[in-house]
Amino acid sequence: MSGTLDHIKEKSAKRRKLLAMEMGLRKPADLSTVLGSQTSKLLSSAEAGNTQDIKSKDKQDGEELEKVEDPEANFTDSSRFLKGTQSDNPHNDYCQHFIDTGERPQNFIRDVGLANRFEEYPKLRELIRLKDELVQRTATPPMYQNCDMQTYDLTALQNQFDVILIEPPLQEYQASNGLVYEKYWSWSEISQLQIDKIASHRAFLWIWCGCEGLDEARECLRKWGFRRCEDICWIKTNHKCPGQNKNIGPEQVFQRTKEHCLMGIKGTVRRSTDGDFIHANVDIDLIISEEPAYGSKEKPVELFHMIEHFCLGRRRLHIFGRDSTIRNGWLTIGPEVTTSNFDADLFRSYFNRDPGPTTGCTDEIEVLRPKSPPPKNTDNVDNNSGNTRGRGFSRGFMRGGRGGRGAGRPPHTTGNRGGFQANNRGNFRGGY
Repeated sequence: MSGTLDHIKEKSAKRRKLLAMEMGLRKPADLSTVLGSQTSKLLSSAEAGNTQDIKSKDKQDGEELEKVEDPEANFTDSSRFLKGTQSDNPHNDYCQHFIDTGERPQNFIRDVGLANRFEEYPKLRELIRLKDELVQRTATPPMYQNCDMQTYDLTALQNQFDVILIEPPLQEYQASNGLVYEKYWSWSEISQLQIDKIASHRAFLWIWCGCEGLDEARECLRKWGFRRCEDICWIKTNHKCPGQNKNIGPEQVFQRTKEHCLMGIKGTVRRSTDGDFIHANVDIDLIISEEPAYGSKEKPVELFHMIEHFCLGRRRLHIFGRDSTIRNGWLTIGPEVTTSNFDADLFRSYFNRDPGPTTGCTDEIEVLRPKSPPPKNTDNVDNNSGNTRGRGFSRGFMRGGRGGRGAGRPPHTTGNRGGFQANNRGNFRGGY
């Protein structure tokens, strides 16, 4: 601080010397005589003020230096940090953590596995357990067939299916995950599959479409007679192999850590009235699981559970399956299935015996499963008349209407305008 004061004094002396030269004085000391004692006092007070300011500034700088915390200090709360900043905020900055370590933000979502997902929801956990038992008990033996999907006629299966899962070998998978297929299918080739001829009158279809094929998959659904109803998203974690994705395409803006599976519906299926065929709202439209190793073709097995929980139809078909995806209750076909045991008549016979083409439902599942709310404006009314048109129901019942103004009202109904209490002419005026 003394060095700063010396510097200020030196500058002040230079200013006084320069001013004396401009005024024709021999030395700076004569300034007080020429300018008067008051000017000298003003200059002295100014110099004193500057000195005081410097002292104050040095004091503030010293206090700020004292306030600097140890970089290894433990933060007990986030009071000193601003939300959303990228300063030294150690709290929940998963994006910066991904840049530093390569661990994706979804790695820190808890309880994403099938085993412990419903620990805090005992009723839902019990529902899932009961449905899994029902699916296993009613599942048909696994059937599979090796076939070239380019030349195979799907109508040769001689069956209609309630559930169809398509896992096409897209070129996108080769570029992003190094998947190797004998043939990569374009979306125009996929659309040529005869899905519409093997789908039942009410059916559901799931089709994996990567990250780039959402629009093309929707076109396929429309061509096959399906309506898109859900978009299931697979979020890939990288606990086992953290790091940035090196396979980034020229048109990519972000690193891709997800994949889409579109769900389509055919026919008329209502969740409020078709409880014999679907159980809605058991699962969510999100799958969070570990990304397979580079070059692996495996998709999350959770999708099979999701399909089986949702649709009670037992006739299930997996197209472009593999030996690793052969599963009880499913017919798996594709060029990567190495053997065949499919028999169309035997497969059809499974659904002509108990429990039939659907898994059925137990009383426990019916009590626990989520249900749609009842339709609005539903009232308990007498259906003998069979007609709700006119003013007797909508106005007479809801507002009192004009019916109760007739003669012959019982004494206890006096003053109840309208309604359905009158016994003679005014009764049910306007129809019911």
